Amino acid sequence: MLNQLNINKMNNYKMKKNLLLAVALLLTMTGFTQDFASGGYQGGTHGNIKYTLWTGAVDDDWSKPANWCPAIVPDQEKDVVIPSSAVVMPEVKVTGLSCKSVTLEPGAALTIKPGYVLTVNGQEVE
Repeated sequence: MLNQLNINKMNNYKMKKNLLLAVALLLTMTGFTQDFASGGYQGGTHGNIKYTLWTGAVDDDWSKPANWCPAIVPDQEKDVVIPSSAVVMPEVKVTGLSCKSVTLEPGAALTIKPGYVLTVNGQEVE
């Protein structure tokens, strides 16, 4: 039989669960995820970040960390997401850039300037 104490415990549990879900959603939306299966934070500057999000906060230069969230230029181990809501769309205009994958949201664009390549999952893209 439910009494007031049991109802309070259930409500407290629901509030904690909702708070955890809200925090997880916020972290995911900002590009940060936690990998609990591998034991959580693995060290390093950016831990277990699963992808790098293009913001275009500074300009269109792919090679500038400040254009990315988190502020790191993607490498061959990072998935890249380019949203249509970015301030400006990225351009590859230096050599030696790479990433694991590129996801272009509808309406987003990526320009690779003539004479340059972006290496995606080991394949050069011109």
